[in-house]
Amino acid sequence: MSVARVDLTPEARAYFQCVLAARDGRRCFYCGRNFKRRPLRRKTLDHYVPHRVWPGWDVSNLVLACEGCNLAKGDRLPWPLVWLLLAVFRPENWELTA
Repeated sequence: MSVARVDLTPEARAYFQCVLAARDGRRCFYCGRNFKRRPLRRKTLDHYVPHRVWPGWDVSNLVLACEGCNLAKGDRLPWPLVWLLLAVFRPENWELTA
């Protein structure tokens, strides 16, 4: 099942950028690059858990990222999240289902 991606209006994008800048600081979530004061330049809104896995625009799944980091991450899960999932859900605890 494919979920259509809804584009944000410029007003909504600006709102999310302000909320995220206040929450996380004016830095790239991945590399720590500091964004210029006004306006936030060369920054993107990134879905921490990819949009195809967690569709929507929930602030708890959004971070500010520089273009390079956002493009490098793409639609993959970030490694810290993968490590956490592997630590919690160990393969030896999985049951085979028929």
